[in-house]
Amino acid sequence: MNDESPISIRPARPSDLVPLVEFLQAAPRSPGASSAPSTYATVDAANRLVALRTGEIVGTIRYMPSAGHAATVWPPRLGRWDARLAAGLFRAAAARARRRHRARLIQTLLEPEGADPAAGALEQAGFRRLAMLLYMRRAVGEDDRHLPLSDQIVWRRYTRLRHRKFADIIGATYRDSLDCPGLRGLRTVHDAIRTHKHAGRFRPKRWRLALLGRSAVGVAMVNDLRGHGELVYLGVVPEARDGGIGRDLVRRAIRDVAEMGLGQMGLAVDADNTPALRLYRRAGFAETHRRLAYFVPVENLDALEE
Repeated sequence: MNDESPISIRPARPSDLVPLVEFLQAAPRSPGASSAPSTYATVDAANRLVALRTGEIVGTIRYMPSAGHAATVWPPRLGRWDARLAAGLFRAAAARARRRHRARLIQTLLEPEGADPAAGALEQAGFRRLAMLLYMRRAVGEDDRHLPLSDQIVWRRYTRLRHRKFADIIGATYRDSLDCPGLRGLRTVHDAIRTHKHAGRFRPKRWRLALLGRSAVGVAMVNDLRGHGELVYLGVVPEARDGGIGRDLVRRAIRDVAEMGLGQMGLAVDADNTPALRLYRRAGFAETHRRLAYFVPVENLDALEE
């Protein structure tokens, strides 16, 4: 095969499935890709692109659209690593997610170890580093049902009638937040709420609004994610930071997980958000792993339409 032959990238077709499975079985794991074992029994053409040279598959990439105008792009698989081809596949997948699904938050998560080649290809494709995400976990037991909470805070659960109030307060918590500040302006708060609702099983009774007097000061939102509690969002409005509200929000979330009868609770946090990290560690959370997050910044979204 002439390696100088042009490469074309197109959506995968059902007729590609047999050669695609053969290619995936032979192709090495790409830099930054998860080391989890792959299964090919369920490979399909949906949301997948293939790179072809003289009719033969030389690379493939998959993306997954999700609620709230979001999409995740997985690192490509190549017969041999080629930064230019990897960048082309990253950009093609992001462009398709943008055009077909109107995605605005388009992101990729990389294993930090050995991620430099993939990170370079992402930057060539117009992605930008968002954050080093720390994933943390804590055991939850019966005693956590009784964690002390401030008697000055009144708690309100999420309902449809309170959706606007939750959205307003979540939006207020974004101000001057250290958690993934690059995401500002990409999506509406309502899009973010849709994404949070689809992170596992939505549990509206476990989405809490904290009121101090007549003022809403923060939110803590927990879902059931594959049998463990997941803190999908926690935020404090700027005026109430450094006043112990965050501690009560975390304790309220832990109590909710205990009341749900789930034995573990997880969360993800920007490694640069040192106040949040300190808060979670004091509450008993410990880091389990890290992921390097890249995203398409707002100024590059329109270019994907071209």
